[in-house]
Amino acid sequence: MDVQKREMQNGLVAVTEVMPYLHSAAIGVWVKSGSRCENEADAGVSHFIEHLLFKGTTTKSALAIAKAIDSVGGQLNAFTEKEYVCLHAKVLDRHLPFALGILADIALNPTFPADEMEREREVIFEEISMIEDSPQDLIQDLYMENLWKGHPLGRPISGTRESVERITRAKVKQYFRDNYTAHNTIISIAGNIQHASARRLVERYFGELEPGVPVDPGPPPECRASNLVRAKPNLEQTHLCLGTGCPPVTSEKRYALHLLCNILGGGVSSRLFQSIREKRGLAYSIYSSLNLYRDVGTLSVYAGAAPDKVMPVIELVIKELKKMCRQPVPAHELRRAKDNLLGSVMLSLESSSSRMTQLAQQQIYFDRFYTPEEIIREFESVEAEDIQGLCQDVFDSAPLSLTLLGSQDGREVESMNLEV
Repeated sequence: MDVQKREMQNGLVAVTEVMPYLHSAAIGVWVKSGSRCENEADAGVSHFIEHLLFKGTTTKSALAIAKAIDSVGGQLNAFTEKEYVCLHAKVLDRHLPFALGILADIALNPTFPADEMEREREVIFEEISMIEDSPQDLIQDLYMENLWKGHPLGRPISGTRESVERITRAKVKQYFRDNYTAHNTIISIAGNIQHASARRLVERYFGELEPGVPVDPGPPPECRASNLVRAKPNLEQTHLCLGTGCPPVTSEKRYALHLLCNILGGGVSSRLFQSIREKRGLAYSIYSSLNLYRDVGTLSVYAGAAPDKVMPVIELVIKELKKMCRQPVPAHELRRAKDNLLGSVMLSLESSSSRMTQLAQQQIYFDRFYTPEEIIREFESVEAEDIQGLCQDVFDSAPLSLTLLGSQDGREVESMNLEV
């Protein structure tokens, strides 16, 4: 692992990794200001800006940007998360200067054309409608809103139709000036590159970026154990999310947490899949997942089932959670989970795009870089007792929070005991 980090005079951080066996280079411009940093009135502005950055700069039109990246057979895209925004590109290694120049132009010189803004507002409305029409996506947003009521982490990244409608061009420009600054920016590059030449490119394109003030992510949310039932009568299934708060991404228990989640519902051999789908046929899709942030996290279980099967599904999920709290995981099951996760992690690290992402995320959350050997060692050090103790800490501390979406009668769950 050949990684170097350099902090520039204006506060911007550049991290680079040399992967000489590749023919590609992946570049990311990471801005540590996602939807968590928004006011409720401006919900969705980070995501709106991400869309608008590709709609023209002081030197290129939206079409010129598209033609430029196509001219070298590269890939160019962006995404918004709750704690950061990323603009990224992947090209052949010899096109690194060209691609970084395009990304810099997009990130530093957007013009936010008024006509493009109104067109893109309609695109975001369609995106919000698409989530509304996708129950597996919508239930996740509803669950987070239910668990972290009143906190930015509980709001959907895209905002709502009402909040996006309120966002003005002046607000977009002001939010961009305040957040797209050197102290909030990380440039990560991985692939067949040279550290020195990559740093010189970063200095050339981003050296004049204003230092700015680091974004304050605010305090963590409080987890609220409550039941939320959202009626959507046209659905054949009832979709449910059942979960609670858990340690954050920065916790020393994160390796045990990932193993716990994997054993519980991380694949077709997991406990929930085998118990609820394979043995009883109560659900087609059931899995557990983690959403981890700098100071808080949540572990949740998703399932889609016929309305008359929802209650048995919930009861069986709680039964499995109780079992994990009271009995250590057998050695063979822990071994399977370790091999499964290590295989996924190690294989992903063979991609320049994945390495670029890992570099930035480790800088954001840890201010250091973990070698593959360290990751393997940390996973291998987790014992069955660690997972059992973590399970008790997570699920014994408070009742679970339940969110239902569909034609389910909410009165059925009001009196249900959701304690583990």
